[in-house]
Amino acid sequence: MRHQKLRGKLGANPSHRKAKLRNLLTALLKHERIQTTQTKAKQLKRFADPIISLGKRADLHAKRLVRQTVFERDAFQKLFEVYGPRFKNRNGGFTRIYHLGNRKGDGAALSLIEILPDPSKEKEPRIIKTRKPKTEEEQLEAEKKAKSKKEAKKEDKHNQKSEVRAKQESRKARQAEDVIHSHKSQGRKTDLGTGRSKGTKKGLS
Repeated sequence: MRHQKLRGKLGANPSHRKAKLRNLLTALLKHERIQTTQTKAKQLKRFADPIISLGKRADLHAKRLVRQTVFERDAFQKLFEVYGPRFKNRNGGFTRIYHLGNRKGDGAALSLIEILPDPSKEKEPRIIKTRKPKTEEEQLEAEKKAKSKKEAKKEDKHNQKSEVRAKQESRKARQAEDVIHSHKSQGRKTDLGTGRSKGTKKGLS
């Protein structure tokens, strides 16, 4: 049975593991979100939540306990000045983890761990306005407009097709005229219907 078995050794001895989590916690307090592997993110969540709960107390004893883990001044001040008032009315769950998939190369599972934002600065829910039901007259007008739009589209398509056909016919006529002109210059007879030169029988001069 797996009683009292340590999870998430992170491939390090106890002192190295504690230093690694301390560095991750300092980066998280300074930047409010960091990207790391899934195992480190889960261990960091267990390590960071008690420290943030000490930041809510803001007394001398809590500051001395935090000073044993957080060494940088910026992260230490931000813990008591920003995160303490932010989570004044919250009892736990100060961080959350997003899974980002696997990393290229070694295929390690990546995660994004972040400190929850200030609830007072969160966006208000969007209010969707509902339209009033249309009357019979408005419905008839809308149907007429839709029909007129459809008819206008049909007319535009018909005009476009007629323009394309006219261009094709004019192009064919020009090609036929060019062929006739070239054959006349060479002394050949051409068929006016097809624009092709008429062949001559052998033996005829």
